[in-house]
Amino acid sequence: MEGRGGWKPYAAKVAVLAAVYYGAAKLGLNLAFESASVTAIWAPTGIALAAVLLWGYRVWPGVALGALLANSWTGVPFYAVLGITVGNTLEALAGAYLLRELADFRASLERVRDVIALAILGGAVSTTIAATIGATSLLVGNEIASGDFGSVWRTWWLGDMGGDLLVAPALLVAVTHWPYARAPGRLPEAAALAAAALGVSALVFTHDTPLIFVLFPLGVWAALRFWQPGTVFGILLVASIAIPLTEDNRGPFAGHPPDDRLLFAQGFLGIASLTMLVMAAVITERRRAEEEVESIAATLQESLLPSHLPVIPGVETAVDFRAAGSQHIVGGDFYDLFPGDDESWTVIVGDVLGKGATAAATTGLARYTLRAAAVQETQPSRILRLLNDAILRQSPDQSCTVACGRIDLGPANGARLTLSVGGHPLPLVLRADGSVEQIGQPGTMLGVLPDPDLADHTADLAPGDALILYTDGLTDAYAPGRIVKRAGLVAALESCAGRSATEIARGVQEAVLGARKAEPRDDIVLLVLRVQEHPAGANPR
Repeated sequence: MEGRGGWKPYAAKVAVLAAVYYGAAKLGLNLAFESASVTAIWAPTGIALAAVLLWGYRVWPGVALGALLANSWTGVPFYAVLGITVGNTLEALAGAYLLRELADFRASLERVRDVIALAILGGAVSTTIAATIGATSLLVGNEIASGDFGSVWRTWWLGDMGGDLLVAPALLVAVTHWPYARAPGRLPEAAALAAAALGVSALVFTHDTPLIFVLFPLGVWAALRFWQPGTVFGILLVASIAIPLTEDNRGPFAGHPPDDRLLFAQGFLGIASLTMLVMAAVITERRRAEEEVESIAATLQESLLPSHLPVIPGVETAVDFRAAGSQHIVGGDFYDLFPGDDESWTVIVGDVLGKGATAAATTGLARYTLRAAAVQETQPSRILRLLNDAILRQSPDQSCTVACGRIDLGPANGARLTLSVGGHPLPLVLRADGSVEQIGQPGTMLGVLPDPDLADHTADLAPGDALILYTDGLTDAYAPGRIVKRAGLVAALESCAGRSATEIARGVQEAVLGARKAEPRDDIVLLVLRVQEHPAGANPR
């Protein structure tokens, strides 16, 4: 331990802990009324527990030294001071042990179970050690009468519990959440929240009228927008107003004996802290779950699409894929482009019905079935029939549309396309002269009928011609308010004549979707393959 980190850092931690514990103890003992060593406000308990949780059991001498020094000046016999010191030290060690060993405690308090464990094991259970040993030490030292043992024990226990519920969370969160940038709230809003907390607290604790409930909306604000940091620091701000005014016999708890009114105030603060910490934990647990789902969805989405388009000699390629909807929902649109054994290329664009896990499974089935089928079959219609059979066999409740084409590169800088379409929007060809043609013929959606109507259609692509395949998300992105008809898509393509594949894809997107910032209602795939006028390595002259 010390050998691993060096004795100087260890000694510094012990010294800092002892000094902070001593300073907080002196402040707490200034509020001791029933006995010089018993106070309803005892922050050192939370300081000690947080230190042991963060730095380990080895810093216990800091707790013992701070407790010994703080209680040495109270006039209590030295053996009673030793008993109090032992109780305070064991309390911190026991609290940390129970949290670590029984609750698998995480100091960030981002799980509801951690907040509940801190309240029960740290706040309610471990504090009985110090209260029992401390009150017994005072009884043995004749500092309290036997009849006062119960009230002293109660004050001691509740005071220490308040330290664990108010101070320990603040220190744990302050260390584990730095630099406090994860929550959605930002500095100006935090300043407004802090000002509101101080103002409302001053109002509540300067009037006898019970107005405590007006503080809870601020706690909800802190938990929703600033999570654990906002919750614990907000509670400390309220406590900085509530405790001095309550001690001065002002506010809703005025009129009670000093220890009782301080216990009431601290009880309210402890319950508020526990409530808001649970709310913050629920929020962060939900956010963590959403992030995990989004990560899984993104990874799954990437696995269903090519990592990049391959290089085809003499052919430019470009693709624009946009996933619509929430980040944790996997879309059903897909595309692929891969070579065959006979130097041909297979191009695929498809759209699976629906979204989510079921659609993703069908998308994976479609993509990899098409790849496997393309090894066995040369006719696109046969490839689609094999996919139709696979969907009916493995995903009978699903269906999809697919446009599948085989590209054979010719020796004269051109290409021949053999195309089969299963219920998918028919591809378009932008000719080098700027004219646009629709190719193929509609077929049956796959996964619906055991014998779909599928046919092969051939078309020649000359140098400068571009093949455009897309999903209906391109034309129906803002349906039903705006649906792009074939004439609009043709006009958009005509304006891109003579451009590269990348420029065509960009131009079509801009013309069809425009500058709208609204989220498209469906996934979009736009795949462009353009035959180059001059193949790579050729001299255009």
